[in-house]
Amino acid sequence: MTMTMATTMTRAIPISAVLLVASFSAAQQPDVRVHLLSRYRLSEVQIKPSAGETVILTLNSSRQNLTGEATVRAQKSSVEISGTTSAKLTLNGHFRIVSEQAPVQHIHGELEISARDGVLSMVAAIPVEPYVADVLEGETAGEMPAEALKALAVAIRSYTTRFRERHKEEGFDFCDTTHCQYLRLDPRAAVVSAVNQTAGELLWDRGNPLAAYYHKDCGGRTEAAAVVWPDQASPSLVSHDDRYCIRAAQPWRSEIARADLDRSLAAAGLQVPPGWNHIVVTDRTPAGRARTLLLTTGAAQPGTPISASTLRFAVGRSLGWNKLKSDWYEVVAEGDHFIFNGKGVGHGVGLCQTGAREMAREGKSYREILAFYYPGAAIGRSAQAIPWTIAHAERFDLRVVNAGDSALVRPSANSALDWAIERSGLSLGTRPIIEVYPTVAMFRDATGEPGWVAASTRKDSVRLQPPNVLGERLEAVLRHEFLHLLVESNARRDTPLWFREGLVVYLGGDPPSADEASMSAEEIERAIRSRHSDAEVRQAYAQAAAIVRDLDRQYGREPLKQWLRSGLPVEIPAATLRGHKTAH
Repeated sequence: MTMTMATTMTRAIPISAVLLVASFSAAQQPDVRVHLLSRYRLSEVQIKPSAGETVILTLNSSRQNLTGEATVRAQKSSVEISGTTSAKLTLNGHFRIVSEQAPVQHIHGELEISARDGVLSMVAAIPVEPYVADVLEGETAGEMPAEALKALAVAIRSYTTRFRERHKEEGFDFCDTTHCQYLRLDPRAAVVSAVNQTAGELLWDRGNPLAAYYHKDCGGRTEAAAVVWPDQASPSLVSHDDRYCIRAAQPWRSEIARADLDRSLAAAGLQVPPGWNHIVVTDRTPAGRARTLLLTTGAAQPGTPISASTLRFAVGRSLGWNKLKSDWYEVVAEGDHFIFNGKGVGHGVGLCQTGAREMAREGKSYREILAFYYPGAAIGRSAQAIPWTIAHAERFDLRVVNAGDSALVRPSANSALDWAIERSGLSLGTRPIIEVYPTVAMFRDATGEPGWVAASTRKDSVRLQPPNVLGERLEAVLRHEFLHLLVESNARRDTPLWFREGLVVYLGGDPPSADEASMSAEEIERAIRSRHSDAEVRQAYAQAAAIVRDLDRQYGREPLKQWLRSGLPVEIPAATLRGHKTAH
């Protein structure tokens, strides 16, 4: 991974000669890659462009317009369309995927189609917010009060962010079934509104996106995540009574023939005792759900232990998910059938949709709903509730999550600060805070910077990627950030941005080279602020540094420092900047 030093006082911008690219915010995540129609094993589909729409087809590196219907077929590990075969094809536009065996899919964007063993694989690239809406539609069909929809939208977005790339090895992020998150394309207006009103908001657990599980009905008590998924333990995912769900929860009863259970277990690859006729719940979770079962030939006989979740998944895949709606039940044998009397639907962890619906009907806001089901979790668009530990050095404070990072950063920070003060001739007006993030992901989520940005500075805080990631570049990165702190702490509010940024680049040494074509001060300022074009921004920084260099040669370092504090004087005519040509 290429790292670059970067910063402004509001958002970091990389300025090294290695790379200079505009940054993006934490809310602007990459598209979610979703495996569509994953449970149907289709070998042929029809592509039907929407009325009046032209679909762009990319096949064997060539692009062409698809204006009419076309059939895509799997040919072993290749796909064929209109007589042409390729390892994969990409479609971009508004169109439908139609098959006799599966529901119609309305696509608005990019779809990649490949094949394996004669089965088509269709992966859609869906922007995060539309994906959240598609999942919210799949979960609710819009049939929840507005505040409950908003709460679930935040949970879905958090889950998506936490578990992105779940199927990375298979070439996509999520499938479109309940194994990941069930979705329906083309959500209705109420769903889209709920997503828009909470856009970008996530639940945070100690600086990381919360594993915000959700389910249909907890039956009156939620389950702790640590019971179901031991590696997902969190103080925001604990078991507690749900007084809202219990008012609306409906008990369920299911009767399953032993022969059907035999077939379901066999299909799941599980071996059971010959002639077994009893199911005994031998262990329950603290919340009351069955955890371990014993399949025996009699109440006092040894048998085969099996987890309750294993039985539920085996039955669900074979007989349907409504047969065993949860693991919260009592079970008795009646002849060659088993009777399950239970309550709740789903695993019971996190947000209960039944309870959330009742809370919204009582006038609770979506934030109150989230606080009830995810106690202690922070809500925000950037990383929240980071468990900082503060260490005080002589001239700065260190905020770290990993205690060992303090010892790594402190000597480099002292050396870098000495260098920056000597290089600039400036003094700090504030006590710096250095925030050392334990992971690249947490740095990205908290600062809004992409992972290749090494550090950023905001006000009096330097925000730093993990020292083990920066390695030998740690001190160079800190030098750059301290230059920014020194310049900004001495700058007057109306000192031009181009001058401040150019001074930092120039003082840092080895500024990026500038082209002969000059930019006016106004153009430099506009390019730095807008960052529409990488090349334009790179040129703007180079021009700003070159102007500062020439002013230093003409007037000396002391006037530069004075202008930083008081603003550029009128005797520096605009023409000096507007018509400036860089010296070579």
